[in-house]
Amino acid sequence: MTDPTPVIEAIYAFRRSKAMFAAVGLGVFDRCHESPATVSDFPGNPQALERLLDACVSLGFLEKGDSGYSNTPLASEYLRRSSPRTLAGYILYSDRALYQLWGRLDDALSTGSNQWEPAFGFGPGGIFDHFFSSEAAKRDFIAGMHGFGLLSSPAVVAAFDLSAFHRLVDLGGATGHLAMSAVDRFPNLTAAVVELPGVAPLAREYTQGRIDVIEGDFFNQPLPPADLYAAGRILHDWSEPKIRTLLARVHQALPQGGGMLIAETLLDDDKAGPVNSLLQSLNMLVCTEGRERTVAEYTTLLQEAGFQSVEARRTGAPLDAILAIK
Repeated sequence: MTDPTPVIEAIYAFRRSKAMFAAVGLGVFDRCHESPATVSDFPGNPQALERLLDACVSLGFLEKGDSGYSNTPLASEYLRRSSPRTLAGYILYSDRALYQLWGRLDDALSTGSNQWEPAFGFGPGGIFDHFFSSEAAKRDFIAGMHGFGLLSSPAVVAAFDLSAFHRLVDLGGATGHLAMSAVDRFPNLTAAVVELPGVAPLAREYTQGRIDVIEGDFFNQPLPPADLYAAGRILHDWSEPKIRTLLARVHQALPQGGGMLIAETLLDDDKAGPVNSLLQSLNMLVCTEGRERTVAEYTTLLQEAGFQSVEARRTGAPLDAILAIK
């Protein structure tokens, strides 16, 4: 008999996710970090809550002792909101938005379109107005994206020798995690991030003056001068025409010998893996107009924009790296 484990694990996978989502939403890991907690510390039915907390023990997020439930180091680092490496904001976004969009995957497969309008009544452009209408919600989301960035940015900037460059501008650089990783590794480099006005103030809080934060729209406004531009988890959001527009703008702004550093998860040449990259490409289907791509597909787009040398590196982190030279 063929081992059914992969099928069974796939059946159960969403249960694990939803249990973690619910626990983060209830503030379980914030409370259990302070001191051991019991079911009476959380709103809801005590018997139901006990099931959830025990499930979190089995998932490796909580420990159960005589005094109650306490965080494991894993939960304290990634699941409580006040941790500098928290993923809680992105987890809440996954629960409130992506979980609903994935519920409409069949429709996305039929239409080839994202599911924001059918699921929520507005397009992708309205997500910040709807889900992040409060300052606290926006901060949670940005903190979660920052935590994700910290998992990949050090590996991305280490993938290539960037010591020949002098000025890095990260387009849509959010909290500056990639730019700060770059200046940490290459002391001769100065850096800036370009972000929309709604994100820029938070970026300044995270960067603390270590790099510049420039408010702007990199699709429609002149790009700040640089000999190295970066784009992390940006290109996968867009269709090929928009990517061509952005790459052409970057190429035009660069001096000869300048470069573009791209951080994205890369599909294998035959598109048979990696599994997380393929699932992320489906995620792009339900929530953007973009997708994940192979090295060859990115190379074609970059060469069409005028870049001559294109190299790619697998980093072992959630995001891989591409460096293109003008």
